Amino acid sequence: MTQPGTVVRDVSATPKEFDASLRQAGAERIDGASPLYRIADGDVRLEIEIAIGPGRRIGLIRLPTLIVTYRFIAGSPASQRALLARLDRAMHRGGG
Repeated sequence: MTQPGTVVRDVSATPKEFDASLRQAGAERIDGASPLYRIADGDVRLEIEIAIGPGRRIGLIRLPTLIVTYRFIAGSPASQRALLARLDRAMHRGGG
């Protein structure tokens, strides 16, 4: 069960790929590194924690996964949704 203001996602990426995508999202300030980040963007304050998830297999292809927990500490609901949408766009990769 997640707490209010908490979003948990299963992301197909390595910690290094996640870090690079997170930094491409263009948040005003990103502190920390895997496994814990703190982000400040406008009125939003967010903690992101990542943990290695189980690998995913599609045919012969094995994909790494991360369990990513986003904990919003401050910010209006609209600003939180906007930042999360920006982070989600930065995490998308090609292929479909």
